[in-house]
Amino acid sequence: MIKFKDSECYPIMFNLLGLIAVSDDLTLPMVWHDKYYLKKVIEIDGKNIFILGRNLTLEVEDDQI
Repeated sequence: MIKFKDSECYPIMFNLLGLIAVSDDLTLPMVWHDKYYLKKVIEIDGKNIFILGRNLTLEVEDDQI
């Protein structure tokens, strides 16, 4: 599995109910749908959840330039 240091990650906001509804297994850290590396939950705010992680699709696009 890809691993990043906390300093290489940033908060990503997800809809809490939507994330739970489409996730068979949500254990952290993990690569989720080959799109995000999710490291740890940092805040749950009402209907949203903020997870420290990285968007992997942006990294692939940057590598192709």
